[in-house]
Amino acid sequence: MRSTSDPGEASAMRIRTLSRMAKMSAIPLGVGRRMAVAGGLKALGRLTDESSLKLHERTADQLFEVLGGLKGGAMKFGQVLSVYETVLPPPISAVYRERLARLQEAATPEDVRQVLEEDLGPAWQNLFASFDDAPASAASLGQVHRAVWRDGRPVAVKVQYPDAREQLLGDRDLTIFAMRWFTSLIAPELDGRALATDLMDRLAEELDYAQEAEAQTAFRAGFQADPDFVIPEVVHQQGRVLVSEWIDGTPLARIIAAGTQEQRDRAGLLLTRLMFAAIPRTGMMHGDPHPGNFRLFDDGRLGVLDFGAMYRHTPGTPSPFEKWMHIHLAETPEELVRVLRELEFLRPGVRADGAELMELFEHSGAPARTETFRFDGPYLRDTLAGMTSSMSVALSLAFPPDFVHAQRAMGVGIGVLCQLEAEVPFQQEALRWLTESAEGDALSG
Repeated sequence: MRSTSDPGEASAMRIRTLSRMAKMSAIPLGVGRRMAVAGGLKALGRLTDESSLKLHERTADQLFEVLGGLKGGAMKFGQVLSVYETVLPPPISAVYRERLARLQEAATPEDVRQVLEEDLGPAWQNLFASFDDAPASAASLGQVHRAVWRDGRPVAVKVQYPDAREQLLGDRDLTIFAMRWFTSLIAPELDGRALATDLMDRLAEELDYAQEAEAQTAFRAGFQADPDFVIPEVVHQQGRVLVSEWIDGTPLARIIAAGTQEQRDRAGLLLTRLMFAAIPRTGMMHGDPHPGNFRLFDDGRLGVLDFGAMYRHTPGTPSPFEKWMHIHLAETPEELVRVLRELEFLRPGVRADGAELMELFEHSGAPARTETFRFDGPYLRDTLAGMTSSMSVALSLAFPPDFVHAQRAMGVGIGVLCQLEAEVPFQQEALRWLTESAEGDALSG
């Protein structure tokens, strides 16, 4: 595999990145950006109103012109956008989605065959009864092809783009810059740099298909006895190629677009169960739970794909969802302050107003306090509005070092539940799995 050890090549890559960053910084947001940063959700309301459609069209055109050379970064940027789609009016989100789609070009058959030959050997075709050159779908750093394994099993062949590593490392600074800039426009109350940096770190992990195969195998073992989930078996892995069982089912994006309420609620229930059950069963949490990674079967099972970016939990410590539930189930200001200090969200010596903290978590914690909760756009908007109005209080909190990745995964998962507009017994699922996890820890101790 080609590397960037050549100083001249590395220098040229850096110059290209700096050039594109310069173009990015010249994008004329003008009053729009300053309003968003200074006015939070109040300005966001004006920026996301359909009357500002032309502003977003101009911004999207220039943004994606600058990002035109990215592959993995552009794909991941699209996943960030999908989180905001529930908050943005459909015409606004459609502007960015349509422009982004232009960047997602498939690798050529020659590129794919080059990787297969280099990593599986010159006789790679002997491994397959048939192989479809046309990609079935695109991943962040590669694409998936449909094939038939030599034993007759339908398989999905995930092939990394030939220069994925070089492109990712070379475009890292630009992609972080672009995501941070976009977040400041759309959701100024979020820490765009932390979000973008974590996304790029996780993206770098996705280059390691051996690690992904190991995580997928662990998930399959952990959910093997559960009739509600389908985790495809790893058939073969070598270098930049990962071969898994092919699974069918309806893509979750199609359920979001046109599914029945019964399908939405079923998918929402199983997504919630996956979030809470994964760590007790596997020691990991799916780190990239966007709609493209799930399939709903006609019999109600949920298929789960893509195990490249996983949150790996430290045994013997509270899980991210356990922390989330403890914080949101605190009944008094005094209890909330105590919980936040115990979980290291409040550093020693930092003064905190418990009543203001209760207000900060009021909207986000509604699912934890409700027997059956309906996730939707208004819930997400109210949560963001609550964060903005209490920003000075939020700044007194410090996320533990291992919580940023988990927080993003949890946020994306909850965002997908809102896209589904699913009604879910969230509290019941949370308490069930957190109780089982605590009992398991007690027995193992």
